[in-house]
Amino acid sequence: MKKYLELLEEQRAILLKKTARLTTDQYNLVPRGFNNNIIWNMGHSLAVSESLLYGNAPFKVPLHEFDIEGFKKGTKPELAINDHGISLIRKALSDTVPLFKKSFDDFLSANVQYSKDDISSVVSEKHLQFLLFHEDMHLGTIQRLLRYV
Repeated sequence: MKKYLELLEEQRAILLKKTARLTTDQYNLVPRGFNNNIIWNMGHSLAVSESLLYGNAPFKVPLHEFDIEGFKKGTKPELAINDHGISLIRKALSDTVPLFKKSFDDFLSANVQYSKDDISSVVSEKHLQFLLFHEDMHLGTIQRLLRYV
């Protein structure tokens, strides 16, 4: 699990660096031929990762100050996201993996009958592999979108 989470953190660091200097309009631009924008791809990556990481976890998914429902599978950008919303999504992307690790470690501390090897009952290797693939796919989409901003 550790190697997958480290790779996910690295992918997210790259994503956050590549998008750090964008304007609100650039985050929200849906170029001709695309169905979504940069900030939707970022929010969608967050929604999917939390679904996979926390789907079977014995602890709660973090609450967000923005409507994560608008980024789930089958959605598309409906409204522009303002600066505050963009910063919340960026922060959540940065915090997701460390927060999951802490929640899992806290769970293990409180439930000594489990070990770090029990992670497969919380999140499978297949889920983590898919998560990395999914994030990489959306990072590629964001890189293509960056050509239009």
